[in-house]
Amino acid sequence: MRLALLAGNVKLVSPQEVQFAAERGALLVDVRPEADYDAGHVPGAYNVPFYQPITGWSPMKVARRVGYAMFGIVKGTEVNPTFPQDVKQLVTNAEQQLILYCSQGGVLEPNDSYRKGWQTRSLIAAYDLMQEGISNSIAVMKGGYTEWVNAGRDVEIMEEVTEEELVREDVPMR
Repeated sequence: MRLALLAGNVKLVSPQEVQFAAERGALLVDVRPEADYDAGHVPGAYNVPFYQPITGWSPMKVARRVGYAMFGIVKGTEVNPTFPQDVKQLVTNAEQQLILYCSQGGVLEPNDSYRKGWQTRSLIAAYDLMQEGISNSIAVMKGGYTEWVNAGRDVEIMEEVTEEELVREDVPMR
C-alpha cells in the first residue's frame, strides 16, 4: 500500500498547509467516526467515516463481532462500503485537492520506528480512493487531528441538536 500511495503521488501535508489549502478551496474530509467528528474537527471539514459499526448478522459478521469481543472491543467496525461514493459526491471538480485526516495521520516513509511506514485510517482511505479511480490530488494531514489540536489551531464542535431540530428540513446537515 505504501508504494502505491507514493506512486500515486499522495502527499503528507502539515496542519499549516491544510489551512492554506482549505482557504484555496481544498476539500477537507475527516474519516474518523461521527462521534469523534462531533466532539471536534477542523473547521470546514466534512465527515465521511472510513469505518462504520458492524451491520447485519451474517455468519461472517457474527464471527467479526466475536473476534472484536475477544479483545474486549464491544463495538467492532468494518469498512464503510459507501465511503468512495460519499467522497465523490462532495468533490466539486476534478482539479479540487482532497485532504483526508484521521486522529494520527500516518507515515509513508520508513523510519526507525516504522520500517514500512505507519498505516492509519486516513492513509488506508487515500489508498481506497485511489483504487476507486478518484484522480484528484490526494493528501493526508501529518499527525492528523491530534497534531491540529496540539498546534493550537481552531476547531469546530457540533452543537447538541434536539430531536425537534433533527426533523426540521431547514437544518443543514454536514
